[in-house]
Amino acid sequence: MTREPVNDRLIVLCERLAASTRAGAAEWDDEGNDTYLWRHAEGAVRVGARDGDGEPPYELTISNDREVRVEELESALLDDDVPAPWNEPLADLYRAARRSALKADELIDALIAALPRETGSGLGSKASLTAE
Repeated sequence: MTREPVNDRLIVLCERLAASTRAGAAEWDDEGNDTYLWRHAEGAVRVGARDGDGEPPYELTISNDREVRVEELESALLDDDVPAPWNEPLADLYRAARRSALKADELIDALIAALPRETGSGLGSKASLTAE
């Protein structure tokens, strides 16, 4: 059995973990300094903005169950300043992890619930607000 190159497998990990996060099946913790952690029995994944500013470059670190780093991936530019194929999946995972760790969806739902269902002001046109 031939394994895919490491970066290809890390792209798959980023894509699946981002999808699982958006579906609510993976929850992240905020470690501070714009870094987020997902733990599993076999190990952990950390993703964050390398400069701590919420912007690329992003980095991913995989650790085993003893917290030893076993793999890393960073946003990169390849020859002729072409973005690496893992940049977008890594950025997507970062965004999903951040939303999960900061409980963004729960906050938005709470803010919507705090507002009246209908307003007389219109918000542009005869719009009404509804909270689901």
